[in-house]
Parts: sequence; C-alpha cells; structure tokens
Amino acid sequence: MDPSQAPQMIMDVSVESPGPILRRMTITVPAGELDQRIETRILRLAKTAKLPGFRPGKIPRKVIESRFSSQVLQEAVEELIDLSYRDALQEKSIVPVGMPSIEAKKMTRGEDLEYVATFEVFPTIGKLNIRGHEIEKPICSVEEGDIDRTIETLRSQHTEWEAKEVPAQSGDRLLINYLGTIEGESFEGGESKDHSVILGQGGLLPEFETELNGQLPGAQLSIATEFPADYPVKAVAGKEALFSVQVKEVAKPRLPDVNEEFFRKFGLTEGNEDAFRSQIRENLAQEADARVKAQLRGSVFDALLDDNEFELPKVLVEEEINRAVTAFRGQIEQQGLPSDRPIDQEHYRESAERRVRLGLVMREAVRERGIKADDFAVRPRIEKLAQSYDDPKRVIDWYYADAARLGQFEGIVVEELLVEQLLEEAKVVEKEMTLQEFMNPVSPSAVDTEREQDMEVP
Repeated sequence: MDPSQAPQMIMDVSVESPGPILRRMTITVPAGELDQRIETRILRLAKTAKLPGFRPGKIPRKVIESRFSSQVLQEAVEELIDLSYRDALQEKSIVPVGMPSIEAKKMTRGEDLEYVATFEVFPTIGKLNIRGHEIEKPICSVEEGDIDRTIETLRSQHTEWEAKEVPAQSGDRLLINYLGTIEGESFEGGESKDHSVILGQGGLLPEFETELNGQLPGAQLSIATEFPADYPVKAVAGKEALFSVQVKEVAKPRLPDVNEEFFRKFGLTEGNEDAFRSQIRENLAQEADARVKAQLRGSVFDALLDDNEFELPKVLVEEEINRAVTAFRGQIEQQGLPSDRPIDQEHYRESAERRVRLGLVMREAVRERGIKADDFAVRPRIEKLAQSYDDPKRVIDWYYADAARLGQFEGIVVEELLVEQLLEEAKVVEKEMTLQEFMNPVSPSAVDTEREQDMEVP
C-alpha cells in the first residue's frame, strides 16, 4: 500500500502558539499502537537474533524480551513518533520549517505514548506588492567621451612597467621586501618578499606611502606605524609596529599605444580604431542595461522589505549564516590561506536575515501570482545568454542536459518574472543621467570605505 494512502492512526493532538511562528504540539498515541510495534519487533528478533547457547529461531521469548527490551522500546517509539508527527501535521494542516525538537513525556510499554514537538512555521506575509512605491529608473546613453575614458582605462589595465634607477614617485610600482614586528615579535601577515605596490593608490598604510616616496632602488629603511583600531586583522588592530623595508625595484609606467596589436588583446582580429570603438560602445550599452536591471531589481526588493516586518524562523537564518561561512571558507582556501581559523558568525547575521526575509516574501508572492518558469519563458532567455558565447548551441544543450542546472536557471527566470510584474504595479520614474554618473556614483564616505577595505599589510 502507498504510505500516503494508509489510514491515519487514532491519537490526540493539541497545538499551542507560544509565539507568532512558534508551535508546540502535544501528541498522545494509544498504548495499543506502541504495544503492536513492540510485539512486531520481538517476533522478528525471535526469528533472526543470535545468542550463544541457542539455535537461531529457538531463543525463548522471555530471553528475547530480557536482552532486547530497551532496544525494542526505543526503536518502536522512534517509529511511532515519526509516523504520528507527520499525521498530526496533516491533521492540523500545519507546514513546519525545519525539523522539530522532540521531548518525550511518557514512553513506557503498556501506557499511552506522549511527547511534545516544538517547531517553527512560515510567517504570515502582510503585503505582496509594491503599489504606492516610487521606483527610479536611470536613463543614459553611451557618448564618445565614455568610449574615450574606457580606452584609457583599458590602456591603464595593460600598463607596462620599466625599471629605473630613479626616486620613487606617486604612480610608480615598487617591489619591496618587508618584515614587521610588534614589541620585537613577528606576527602573521607581517612579512613578505617581492611585494608589489603602486604608490598613491591608497593601498598602503599612510606611513608607508610617506616613507617610500622618494626612495631609490636598494634603499633600506625602518618604518614605524600604528594599525587603525578598526583594522580588519584584529590581532594587530590598534597596535604599534616597526617594519624593516628593502626597496628592490622602482618601475615607471608606460601605457600601450592604441593600435592593431592593442586591439587584438580584446579579440578584435580585424578592423581599425572605428571598429574597436564600436565594439566598446556595444559592450558599454550592454553593461549599462544590465546595471539598470540590477538597480531596478534591488529597488523592488527594498520596497518589498519596507512593507514587511515579521519574525523570522531561526532555523532558516542559521542555515543562511552557515552557507555564508562555508562560502567564505571556500574563498580563503582558494587563496591558499588556512580555512580553519575561527569566524565570527554574527558578522553574517544581518545580511542573512535580509536574505531570509526577502526569500520568504518572494516565495509567497510567486505562489500567490502563480508564476511558473515554463519553457516558453526559459528557452528565450537561455538562447539570449548563449549568443554571447562562441558556440551558442553547445551552451543551450549544456543547460538542458542537466535538471539541476536547468532548475537553477528556472529559479532566476521566476525571479525576473516576479520583478517585472511588481514593476508594472509601481510608479516608475525615469531619471536621465550620463553614463559616467550612473556607472561610477561616488561619495566621500564610499571612497573612504573602499580604501579601508582594500588597504594591505603593510
């Protein structure tokens, strides 16, 4: 018989709600149900158990019960709790989040089985649309100046360096060896050889920028510095350090010429500067379009969250934090760094709570609207993505050859469809701006934060 079609057992079920999403369900199962499962196990053991001095299948029942009573009772209780818990959820039409915490109250043979299952349920979502919200949509076009700036950026990214016997200046690349000590003792991350730095880019502690400026190749110097109190590496934050530094090389930058050799570095094997500029224009337009969509998506998510405050299932938040920590450990392993160091999980809590809250709102919004990622919606998007590759058919086949890969893409499509529907309900206000303003929004605080995050040791 199909287990889903099996009749539900007779039992008493009561549900309490200690909190908005917390449920405490007390379940009492008649003694006969427990006795029946115990009896079944005893009969099975009587046929299969092996004990010294007895032939298989000839062990007296009293011996079986004496030797295996605790095991049989535990197995029977576990089976009965599993079955009755699922039946109770179905009876009360409850969908739990995660596994329950089980507290056994009575589990004695010959008596009713009684236990308490404590678990969380999905919260009630208040608003599943963004009507009344104003969403800003940037409008910009690619100008010749944007192309010029992009070319200069590409030239800078392909800078060639030429070693010179000259004093170091801002913009020069230095190769240095350094060894740092705190109170005479070396510390993790305080030593490096052939360390490459570019003066003036804000990637060094201020004292290093000052002392290295004007130094010649071969210079030996000592640099005293104090790490900021909020330095990312807590072991050295706020402490004074002394660095012994050797300048091995000073190199001047030389930008490549804009010619056919330069064009070939970016896949343009035929054509002149006009063709190269046309390619850049197309790439910038595509990047801007993708950025606009990402900004609209973010604005829609912010609007959804603004209208929905509710208690979050702790189990989902903890799962999200664990995923973030696992991902971080994977990143540092790829960098060749030890991944077993302690990680402050609370650092990830705020972002984890946001992702869980947004996921719950979107899950309910998708369900309410009946949004599905059928092939009519999925295939055109896969085909569009595939056009950016050399062999589009191979990319399309790759997605459709694996259900998991296709499922991930379907999830993206469902999200896109939801965002499109939500935008139709909101007030979208177009804002014209230059491509540079849109792609490179800069504020003083943002610059300071970026420099702090990118600062190296030293």
